[in-house]
Amino acid sequence: MRRTIVGLGISCALTLITVPVAAQMVTDYEVITAPALVAPKAERAVLTEIAVAGERLVAVGDYGLILTRDQNTSDWQQADVPTSVLFTGVSFADAQRGWAVGHHGVIVATSDGGLTWQRQLDGFQFIELQQNYWGSLVEELESAIDASDDDTEIEELEWALENALFQAENADFAADEGPTKPFLDVLALDANTVLVAGAYGTLLRSDDGGASWNLLDANVENPDGYHFNGLANGSEYLFLAGEAGQIFRSADRGDSWEVLDSPYYGSFFGLHIDRSDRLWVAGLRGNIFMSDDQGETYTQIRLEDTVNINSIVDGANGGVYLVGNAGVVGYVDEQGEVQQRTHSSGAILTDLTINQDGSLTLVGQRGVLSLESFDTASVEQE
Repeated sequence: MRRTIVGLGISCALTLITVPVAAQMVTDYEVITAPALVAPKAERAVLTEIAVAGERLVAVGDYGLILTRDQNTSDWQQADVPTSVLFTGVSFADAQRGWAVGHHGVIVATSDGGLTWQRQLDGFQFIELQQNYWGSLVEELESAIDASDDDTEIEELEWALENALFQAENADFAADEGPTKPFLDVLALDANTVLVAGAYGTLLRSDDGGASWNLLDANVENPDGYHFNGLANGSEYLFLAGEAGQIFRSADRGDSWEVLDSPYYGSFFGLHIDRSDRLWVAGLRGNIFMSDDQGETYTQIRLEDTVNINSIVDGANGGVYLVGNAGVVGYVDEQGEVQQRTHSSGAILTDLTINQDGSLTLVGQRGVLSLESFDTASVEQE
């Protein structure tokens, strides 16, 4: 759904948290298995995404931090997490079952509403998954080329084989060097079906709640290996967006993807389907677009400040909120009227959620922040 942390410059040290000296000993790939440290001021750390799990808010961030807060309380609690990687995305299928993804190929899952988490995949297992996937695809393509007598088909198969061989070599190289690919977004369609998007054209899906994962990279036409930054689910289609203005659409839960004409050729970070089943994409330099025909055509939306837009969510009473760099928060109502405020922190904002009273909980460079609603309909009801 959201945006990549790569390039945003917020995966920095948690300068507002007192980190024990032992934490500085955790280097390289040890972060994959090193449990998240207990941080007394964790709500002020770098946080990247926030999700709703029933009556609970769940925020994820750097150093393996996952924080929870029940809607009727004001205190954030740190969850038990078996990794110290930077988390980049979180998604819940229901009030109890959710997934978070992050750097070094890590996927963790919860079955108790975010209080405790278990690692389902790490970067070393991901490399093995890639090796098996691309190796098998190379064999399939070689057999198909040998069996074909159609020159056009053979040419297409040879191009696919060249790419598969290149990817197989990359996977073997990663096996020697170690896992570096980050996952950048996660989308839980239900308790069994979960999709994960990541750097260099990575796309995974689980159909058994994360017990096993299947690569879908070759299903998406992405010859240059651009990053996939966001996933979103509508009534008819799944959408995938990323670098170079890429937007893809799937009608079969990710088995195949069609390339959509893009209204912009810079990176998209925010991807969202609103209550009216409209598609929203946003990214670099304040580029925001809305489509009411499933990505066939787009209308451009402009805020006052042309900063990077990182996330989009539904407002309490229609319309959408957007957050971005430099503390920018925008609201676009159902009629397309635009309002903008700037949070006093001026911080990079990476995600938000709407509270029951209509107020906003923001996360980003300076942890958890808040802002009163400026959705007029919501204010009138309070």
